[in-house]
Amino acid sequence: MRQVPSKHERMEIRKAIGSRSIPGPDTGERQRGPDYLVAHACFHCRKSWKLSAESVATCPQCKANLSWMGRAFKAPKKSDEEQWKKVEALWQAGFRFLSDTGWRDVAPYPERLREVAGFIAANPNHPFRFQE
Repeated sequence: MRQVPSKHERMEIRKAIGSRSIPGPDTGERQRGPDYLVAHACFHCRKSWKLSAESVATCPQCKANLSWMGRAFKAPKKSDEEQWKKVEALWQAGFRFLSDTGWRDVAPYPERLREVAGFIAANPNHPFRFQE
């Protein structure tokens, strides 16, 4: 009667014939996933596109530079001119549209255009305001 090889012996046989590959050490390198897409807006055309975060793009219609809005930006309807003016006023004052999950106590952006000037004056150190 033939004796069955032990598990260690079977593994050595597999390594010798090449049917058992041994993984190398973990180098810590990971495959990079796709770039984050961030909203960019054209205030002239009143349109928004999601592009890679590092991109500096121009509007496909009017060729103006697109404004980097942030990942949480939700564009108003093209026909809602008041909301687009509000968004543009906030953007020009340095406010960006970032996710507020970690900032529960932050003052929310104003709902109407007439409230923007007071909001900007009342929030000089708002965490979503960037001084350029």
